[in-house]
Amino acid sequence: MRFGRGSCLFFGVLLLAGFLAGCSGLQYAPKRGMMYYHKELPAADRAVEAARSAGKDKECPQNFQAAEKMRNDAYDIYLACRTREGIAKANEASAAANALCPKKAEAPKPMPPPPPAPSVSISAVPPSIDSGKCTDLRWTSANADSVSIDPGVGGVAGSGSKQVCPGSTTQYTATATGAGGSRTASTTVNVKAPPKPKVVDRLSLHINFDSNKADIRPTAVGELKQAIDFVKKYPGHNISIEGHTDSVGSEKYNQTLSERRSASVKEYLVKNGGADKSRIKTVGYGETKPVAANTTKEGRFKNRRVEILILSE
Repeated sequence: MRFGRGSCLFFGVLLLAGFLAGCSGLQYAPKRGMMYYHKELPAADRAVEAARSAGKDKECPQNFQAAEKMRNDAYDIYLACRTREGIAKANEASAAANALCPKKAEAPKPMPPPPPAPSVSISAVPPSIDSGKCTDLRWTSANADSVSIDPGVGGVAGSGSKQVCPGSTTQYTATATGAGGSRTASTTVNVKAPPKPKVVDRLSLHINFDSNKADIRPTAVGELKQAIDFVKKYPGHNISIEGHTDSVGSEKYNQTLSERRSASVKEYLVKNGGADKSRIKTVGYGETKPVAANTTKEGRFKNRRVEILILSE
């Protein structure tokens, strides 16, 4: 048996009667000549109108029109007495309206690039020097907040130069520090020790020093005159006067005694022989360089000596 539109209206009246009898599945929503619909249809209405109020009919018009058509089709199907199908279509329309114009996920903001690492270089000009001379440290840096040079220089500008006079071979390290970390660079200054002067000639004075004294005795004048004549043969040369002792007494005492003995001979040469004191150095070796055994009186006498060395210029 087939039913026309009049029949659906008849059934609509029956639905109304059922609602009034206590059926809670319908909502009052007057539209298209009917007062009550299953709740899914007015829900689709609300979803479509909310989308319209939000401007989605202009933001994504094609999708909005599709959702709106689903809503209209749901009413058409429902009023054609295909209730379940109309409800399903209404749910579909609600879902489509609620999902309109989804916001595009914002691309994550790119992370800022890490700060550049600092760089630093250092060199010595010249890299090798003689003892007592100086050289220039030269350095450059980039991306650095601070630069320091060790040893002995400390904080410096980002680039520059500084004279240094190391007493021995020294490695200098420059450290550059910035937001990107720290870097170091090093250079070595080679200090060449002065060549040892050559001994041109040597004279040993067996001055009769008393065991614990540095005083020159009158009996030593003859040998000291010989020393004056020896030194005069080498004008302009440097002279080293070396004092020695025997092993009587402590090592510490003998060391001091040997230094006093060499100093007394220098004083004699300068005062009585006119020697240039600026060219004379003195040194004491204590009992460390014996030339004879210290077990005999004669050997100890030989060890109590002063040697005069003529050095190359």
